[in-house]
Amino acid sequence: MNPPPFGDDEESIAPGPLDDEATDQALPAIASRLRQALQIQGVPPRQQAAWVARLCNLSVSQARRKLQGSGWLFDEVLTLAHHHGLSLDELARDDPAVSTQAAPLEKATVLLEGASTPCQVQIGHLLAPRDQDHAPVQAVRDGERWLVGAPMALRRLHPLAPRYAVQRLMLTPSAPRAPLRVAVIDDDLLAAESLCDWFDDAGGKAQAFASADALLGSDVQQFDAYVVDYILGAGQSSEALIRHLRHLRPQAPIVLLTGRLRDGTASEDSLTTLMRSLKVMFFEKPVRPAVLTAALLNSLDRSNGPTP
Repeated sequence: MNPPPFGDDEESIAPGPLDDEATDQALPAIASRLRQALQIQGVPPRQQAAWVARLCNLSVSQARRKLQGSGWLFDEVLTLAHHHGLSLDELARDDPAVSTQAAPLEKATVLLEGASTPCQVQIGHLLAPRDQDHAPVQAVRDGERWLVGAPMALRRLHPLAPRYAVQRLMLTPSAPRAPLRVAVIDDDLLAAESLCDWFDDAGGKAQAFASADALLGSDVQQFDAYVVDYILGAGQSSEALIRHLRHLRPQAPIVLLTGRLRDGTASEDSLTTLMRSLKVMFFEKPVRPAVLTAALLNSLDRSNGPTP
């Protein structure tokens, strides 16, 4: 025996008889609310009958009659409500308008051309397997956040995860990065100033120093990173300066530069020891400024941790 038509309150939606007067009053209102719900969910009026027919296993003519106010079965209304993320109360309430209270925006990451961008997303209904290739933008749960993207991208990353429709997507613009402040220490002041010019032209703020004393006589803490020539004046290494900087700035990127490995002035063993014990990076001269800048920024990103 089929369940009775869908009624107006919690008791009347359970299987059981409805009197004719209640049924006659309820059905047109339910049909109207379902039509509004479908339109809000992005199903245009001309496609609603075909949509309902496919979801509820009806003929298109049956679905059209139901949308015009003929009898609905409880299972049919329940199927539509669950598919579109609606509560039964929203469809059965006395208010003739469908509730448009939006689902909350949740933190997510959207995949755009191979890059990931923070965003906020309003999650819609659970996609049936047959619909997963037709929704151009979808979402899957990825730990504590949602991951949003095209079907193929999500299938590669989470092949078995349930996928959801996306009702709303808001990109979260990244906060502009502050200019990279770099101290460059080299006993060849012209070389240090030349590297500073490159940092400045790239949008950073760099200052050249010709000696360790000159740097330590300034506000050392104002810099985000330090680029130090390994061999300073009189053939002395900058190891003492590096150790002092690491003591003052435990997480700051420090890069050692040298062009003296080939003549034996700089020791590869000593450089290796500094790299391991003091967590410094090493580049041999002549250095490529763009590569050096990328290394500094990557190091800063790692030390600052993931974006919350």
